[in-house]
Amino acid sequence: APSAPASPTAATPASGGVPLSAIRQKTADRLAENWRSIPHVFQGIEVDFTAVDAVRLARKDGFKRNSGQSLTYLPFIARAVCLALQEFPNINATFDGSTLTPRREVNLGIAVDLSHNGLVVPVVKRAGDYTAEGLAREIGRLVEKARAGKLTADDMSGGTYSITNNGAFGTMFTSPIINAPQVAILSTDAIRKRPMVVSTAEGEFVAARTAGIIGQSFDHRAFDGAYAASFLSRLKQVLETHDWSGEISRQ
Repeated sequence: APSAPASPTAATPASGGVPLSAIRQKTADRLAENWRSIPHVFQGIEVDFTAVDAVRLARKDGFKRNSGQSLTYLPFIARAVCLALQEFPNINATFDGSTLTPRREVNLGIAVDLSHNGLVVPVVKRAGDYTAEGLAREIGRLVEKARAGKLTADDMSGGTYSITNNGAFGTMFTSPIINAPQVAILSTDAIRKRPMVVSTAEGEFVAARTAGIIGQSFDHRAFDGAYAASFLSRLKQVLETHDWSGEISRQ
C-alpha cells in the first residue's frame, strides 16, 4: 500500500519569505555598503586574561550588589583599548576616502544585539575619562537603553572606535565589519581556561590560564598591517600587565 504523506515538522520551511524589520533592513544596508567600500583586513592575537579575571572575580559580587549589573570582561577590554589608543592615534580616527582625521577623545561604540533582530551601536562619549568600573556602568546603561528602544540620536553619534562582543556565545574569533567613517573595530570572543606556556625565573611550564582571542578589522587605506599589529600587541600588554585592582572599587 502506498505510504501516507509525510506530516509537516518543525523543520519544514514556511511558505513565502520573511520581510526584514525596519532596524534589520537599516543594519543590512549599512553593513553591505561598508563591506563594499572598505578594504577590510583582520588580525587577531591571543591574550592571557588571568590578571583581569582575578580582579573581576574578587569584585563582581560587590559590583553586582551596588549596580545591579554583572561585571564582565568587556569594561576591562574597553579600558585597555582607551589606554592603548593613546599611543596609536591613527586608529582612533575617521576617514573620508582621502583624509584621515585622528580624534583626540575616544568615543567608544559598543555593538548591541537586539534579540537577533538587528544591531545598534551606542557610543560611550569620552570613554578615556572612565575607569573600568565607570565604563562597566556606562556600557550597562547604554545596553539597557538600547534594548528598551530608548536610544536617542545623540547616543548613536560621534563614535571614533567600536567594539563588538560575541564572547557570551562561545565564539573563537569574529571578523567584524567596520562602522564607517571609523577605520577599525575590535572583536572580543570567548574567554575560557586553556593550557598555556608560562615563562618564569625557574623556567617554562604549562599551566591553566584564562585566555581568549581579541581581533581587529581595519581599513587598509588608513594605515598598514604593522601599525595595526603593533596596536594589538600594546593592547595585549595592557590587558596582561595593567594594575586592574585600582580600576574597580572595593565594595
